Amino acid sequence: MEGRSNNSNLYKVLGLPKTATPIEIKKAYRKLALKYHPDKNPNSTDKFKEISYAYEILSDDEKRKIYDKYGELGLQMMGSVMSPLFDPEFEAMLFTALLFISMMLILSIIFIAFLTIRIDRIVEWPWRVVWIPAWIMNIITLYRLVRLIISNNKQEDEKLDDEEKKLIESKSKKRMAQITWILYYLLLLLFQIFIVLRLDNQIDWTVCKVFVPYFILEGVRCLGISLITFSVISSFEKRHWPYYIFEQYWFIALRFCTFLLIALRIDHIIQCSWAIVFIPLYLVGLKLAVELVYRYYTYSVLPQPEMAHQGKITVIFGMILFVIMGILAYALIGLIANRLDGYVFVRMSNVFVPLFIVFSFSLCCSGCCLPCLLKLSTTSDPEEFETLQPIVSSKKRITAS
Repeated sequence: MEGRSNNSNLYKVLGLPKTATPIEIKKAYRKLALKYHPDKNPNSTDKFKEISYAYEILSDDEKRKIYDKYGELGLQMMGSVMSPLFDPEFEAMLFTALLFISMMLILSIIFIAFLTIRIDRIVEWPWRVVWIPAWIMNIITLYRLVRLIISNNKQEDEKLDDEEKKLIESKSKKRMAQITWILYYLLLLLFQIFIVLRLDNQIDWTVCKVFVPYFILEGVRCLGISLITFSVISSFEKRHWPYYIFEQYWFIALRFCTFLLIALRIDHIIQCSWAIVFIPLYLVGLKLAVELVYRYYTYSVLPQPEMAHQGKITVIFGMILFVIMGILAYALIGLIANRLDGYVFVRMSNVFVPLFIVFSFSLCCSGCCLPCLLKLSTTSDPEEFETLQPIVSSKKRITAS
């Protein structure tokens, strides 16, 4: 229907202000429906449809909230893939997530700056002081983890009793997942503590011993992946087993090899160039590049032209992103390898330039661009600055007995 783009139009159709209560909306609808009903006024069919549509939206709490915030666009998106983005509650969660990401990025940039000036000996701070931004990140992560666990447990307690059996099963799975995440957090925290103690010469351990918490973490992760893999692999055809197993383990294997080689090289158990130590990281890029090429080929041979075109555009976008991130990542790896090998002296401020670029761009997106885009997506409303009466949920309304 024409003229629905402005998010105060449905209120105008019923002749009501945006602050109208549900009772006022109902009364206005009944009055207008009697006046413009096709049986009484055959020439007002379109007007009656407008009134019915306006009442249908404004009498529904959820639809009214979405309409007040996003207008017709929000209503059109309801039921689509994009519908969660037009849910006011989801928007609040998204802003919280962006705030959390922005805080972590700011602390990461500060941490890298501290590492730079400490490694280049511009300052002689103890490493536990250099690690202060990381300690703050650990505290924030712990807070978010505890909040997530508490909210999940509250949601489970509110479920119905007739689903008790399913609830017990899901509870045990969630509880196991929660324990696993807490274990990951504790192991990573212990790993950082060991690194700081070793750098400050508080302990005289080999690097292999310092890396033990990380190796345990990877072992727990590998065990979890194995349990999931062997529980679902029976549903796949046997010819797909090797590919599925490879997809589950390739990244964890390369990650483990990288940290193991780093520990062995620092302890001088192996004597080779740092460029060789970082070979597993080169293999990560190779695997991703091969996968992108394979996916492009797969979409190229699809019989449906539209699907093939959309798939190829997506892969091309992925390739562009891969090239940009690959240049930055492998520039960082190359600079670190040169610095550690000692062939060319490179200041850490130059080594960490790719990291500063990535984190600064990410911070710009999470702290500025995305919040602004989300705000712009809401429909501007001249009544927005007026004191609005909140819409009371139908479950909480007091009705006459």
